[in-house]
Amino acid sequence: LRGRISGYDKLIPEVYAETAKDVHRYTWREPSPTVRPEFRVLAAAPSRDICLVAINSSASAPLPPVLVRISGGRTAQSTLVVTPGTKLVFENRDPFPHRLVQKEWKAEINAGAQRDWTAPGPGRFEFRDELFPSLRTFVVVEPQVAATVYPGRDGAFAMGLTPGEYVIKAFFQGKQVGKQLSQLVRDKAPTDIKEPLNVADGAEAK
Repeated sequence: LRGRISGYDKLIPEVYAETAKDVHRYTWREPSPTVRPEFRVLAAAPSRDICLVAINSSASAPLPPVLVRISGGRTAQSTLVVTPGTKLVFENRDPFPHRLVQKEWKAEINAGAQRDWTAPGPGRFEFRDELFPSLRTFVVVEPQVAATVYPGRDGAFAMGLTPGEYVIKAFFQGKQVGKQLSQLVRDKAPTDIKEPLNVADGAEAK
C-alpha cells in the first residue's frame, strides 16, 4: 500500500509550545534569513512523530521487540503503535543518563544501557524523562494492528500488507489525527491511495 500524507506542518508537538511559554528556560532568537521558511516551523517530523497504522478485523500477536533509541534528548520514534505483549527496548545513545517514568514504571538508563517495557492491554501510555523535559514518548496499544509505518520527510509512505480490507489511521502524540481511511488492498499489483491523507484535518494544531 502506497500513499502520502499532508498537513503535518500544522501539527506542533506540545513540548515546543510549552517551552516557548517559559521565558526562563529558553531564548527564542530571530530566525536567520539564510534558513528557508519551511525549516523555521517547529512542526512534527513525519519520520519520528507520525505513525501510520493499518488496522484489520482480527487481533494480532505481539510484535517482535521494538528498539526505541534515545539520542539528543529525544526518542526515535516519539509515537509508537503496538499490539499487547510487545516489548519496547529503550536504548540510551546519549553520553549521559536518562530517567524515564511512566506512572508506576521508572527506569534509570545510563549511557549505552538498555531497559525494557512490555505493553499491557489496550490504552495510551506516555513516557517522560525526569532529567530532560524535551523527551516525551507516546505508546498506543491496539490489538488489531496489522502493520505500521513512518512517512518520509516528504510525507510519502509504503507498507507491506496481505490482500484484504483495512482501516488506515494516523497517530501523533499518542492520539489519532486526521480522518481514518477504509482501504481494500488487492493482490499482485501495488495499491495506491490517490489523495493525500490530511493528518491535520479536524485535529488541533497544538
